[in-house]
Amino acid sequence: CGVVQDIELGYKFGKLALSLTKRLNAKRGNARAFEVLGAHVMHWKEHFRETVPIVTEGYQSGVETGEFEFASFCAFFICDHSYFIGHELTDLEHKMATYGNAISQMRRENPFNWVAMFRQAVLNLLGRSRNPSRLIGDAYNEEQWLPLAIKANDRLGIHLLYLNKLILCYLFGEKNQAIQNAVKAEQYLDGVTAMIVVPLFHFYDSLAHLGVLVEASIAEPEALLNRVNTNQEKMRQWAHHAPMNFLHKFHLVEAEKARVLEQHWQAVELYEQAIKGAKDNGFIQEEALAYELAAKFYLACGMDKFAQTYMAEAHYAYTRWGATAKVKDLESKYPQLLSKSSSATRLTDTRKTTTSTTTGSNSAEALDLASVMKASQAISGEIELDKLLASLMKILIENAGAQSGFLILPSQSASGSSQGNWVIQASGTVDEEQMTILQSIGIDSVEVSTHMPLLSTAIVHYVIRTKENVVLNDAVHTGQFTQDSYILTKKTKSILCIPLLDQGQLNGILYLENNLTTDAFTPDRVELLKLLSAQVAISIENAQLYTNLQRFNENLEQLVQQRTAELSQALADLKATQNKLVESEKMSALGGLVAGVAHEINTPVGIGITAASLLAEKTTEFFEAYKSGQMKRSQLEKFLDTAMQSSSMVLGNLNRAADLIQSFKQVAVDQSTEEQRTFNLKQYLSEVVIPLRPKLRTTHHQVEIKGDEAIALHTYPGALSQIITNLVMNSLTHAYSPEDSGHLIFDFKQEGEEIIFHFCDDGKGIPKENLNKIFDPFFTTKRGQGGTGLGLHIVYNLVTQKLNGTIECESQVGVGTKFIIKLPSRVSR
Repeated sequence: CGVVQDIELGYKFGKLALSLTKRLNAKRGNARAFEVLGAHVMHWKEHFRETVPIVTEGYQSGVETGEFEFASFCAFFICDHSYFIGHELTDLEHKMATYGNAISQMRRENPFNWVAMFRQAVLNLLGRSRNPSRLIGDAYNEEQWLPLAIKANDRLGIHLLYLNKLILCYLFGEKNQAIQNAVKAEQYLDGVTAMIVVPLFHFYDSLAHLGVLVEASIAEPEALLNRVNTNQEKMRQWAHHAPMNFLHKFHLVEAEKARVLEQHWQAVELYEQAIKGAKDNGFIQEEALAYELAAKFYLACGMDKFAQTYMAEAHYAYTRWGATAKVKDLESKYPQLLSKSSSATRLTDTRKTTTSTTTGSNSAEALDLASVMKASQAISGEIELDKLLASLMKILIENAGAQSGFLILPSQSASGSSQGNWVIQASGTVDEEQMTILQSIGIDSVEVSTHMPLLSTAIVHYVIRTKENVVLNDAVHTGQFTQDSYILTKKTKSILCIPLLDQGQLNGILYLENNLTTDAFTPDRVELLKLLSAQVAISIENAQLYTNLQRFNENLEQLVQQRTAELSQALADLKATQNKLVESEKMSALGGLVAGVAHEINTPVGIGITAASLLAEKTTEFFEAYKSGQMKRSQLEKFLDTAMQSSSMVLGNLNRAADLIQSFKQVAVDQSTEEQRTFNLKQYLSEVVIPLRPKLRTTHHQVEIKGDEAIALHTYPGALSQIITNLVMNSLTHAYSPEDSGHLIFDFKQEGEEIIFHFCDDGKGIPKENLNKIFDPFFTTKRGQGGTGLGLHIVYNLVTQKLNGTIECESQVGVGTKFIIKLPSRVSR
């Protein structure tokens, strides 16, 4: 990934290494494998945040097996990656301190210093240092460390030092110092091969050099732009493989480049793309930076209202990140753009949210979460009622510290309806010496009544009535049930009885006893059982439904014979419903068109309105000044410049909106009429794809349209439009994973009186066993994720019945899928 830049092959080898590590189950060496994968491979293809669990696992493995060198490396990358992901800074500082102490105990000097360096950068941003751009403070001192690092040739550490200083100097407006640190950091890039800091260096190096380009001498701009363009070629390639990590960085640098080249309209669009990309992918610090740079751009253009809006968003984003020093820096430099009252309100809201989250996590630390997860997985994985009840009793008694237990459920009729009575469905006991489960049996017909000596029915009926927990630490001597006949007879010590609730509905009762000791059911154990109770209730209900379904299936043949007439009517209703669903799918395509219209037209219209508002405001100011006789030549020139910019912006964006509306209008008319017409095929494909652009941008896919521009088709354009839309949406939904980006290709040619039409994607492909089913109605592999199974069925019907053509599909798993459609160049009706 880092040396020869073969990212695809490098990523495959990295995943293979992970697979082998888990398959071989060899403990030693795991830390090294996880460190290489998490720190040098994954971020080139997957979202950067996905690396943190991998290096965390590497750290834990290294500590367990004594591989302290790689454990300490992984500890550093946990901190380093969390910082560049945009982890909230206050929490991150505590996290870095903890891992720094752990590395210190492992006596690994270099990783300890690297963590300390990043921790000092965080402290600087938190406002806990005298100079935010110098790494000198409570955690670290660059002046003391750097000579030692140079002597030891710690090239990784030296690069990290200058990179951190580059970032801090750039953020706090020290432009020349940022350039100096960028030049020094570049000399040590060989020490950080394939790490995430490589693209981050190129990102901030470009921003820093663009920041001084306007001030550079006549001989320098070309060289600076060449440096930026070289960086951007690399960033473009990285963004191709991992757009979620790098595409917004590429767009932000392009926006700054457009700014210095005075390409104002391009800059506007690129800033918006950078902001959206950073926000959508969770990089809060880069979202804040994009807003800040956009605000400075608008301020320089004299568009103060734009600048005020964007600077407020930057202020808010930096606040959410926790960068107090940067927040204060903005407030001191741009007081005219920032309202202190609104800033304070947003900061207060953020702190409240952080405090609430921290409190919640602290209260959960007292619980044995590993036990909760293990129990929850075991419970949710069983759907046969008898097996589930046996498993439940074992898990619940083990986790509660009980001697015996009973699971009490509402009795049900053969049809599955509740009878209003409660019965013991399962019980379990523990051997008093070994403390292991001896039995877990069903007692299906034993009703909870006053004559039953197995448990305290008074407590059970109390919980049924109140839905409240009953915890008795010494049942004979304390609590409201000391006079209960069962407790008096058995001399019971500890009792726990809790309701099993699902969304407030009482689905069962868990009753536990321990006669060996008082205070057996501690608050932690009660809390753990409360966490499990909802899962238990849901699992019991699912198991009962499964049991009822089995009973229904056993009687299905008889029911079919008895209700043939009813089923015939049901079949007719089903066909009618299918037709309605097909129509619904067609309307969905039209709805997608409307959404595309709104999204595509919103930007030019919004910019035009804002520009028109600015023009009106400046015109009013000019008129008042002119009327009062105080008009100066400089004011006139400034007004004329603003007026020309705003007028040009209004005209350009309204023309763009008009062109879009014309295209959308024709496509919409086609989808709502049943008329044939002759049209240019390539141009029409381009128009149909326009409304799909928002979806394609969101999923990072590209569409390419090939074919002879002279080919015309006489047919039903509405049908063809829906075919194209359904094919594209089918590929986006089924051919790619959410993090993938893909390439979709339309191609066509004419052979005699026939048009040969190809649609290809480079997605995961269709398994052979599914290939002959894809045009069947209601066949889908996304049943639980919103798929209807009608998209390709509609395509098949439109091609074969409406357009008198044929369609077939070729696919290879791991390579992609191709649809071949053959249409007559002129449909006769």
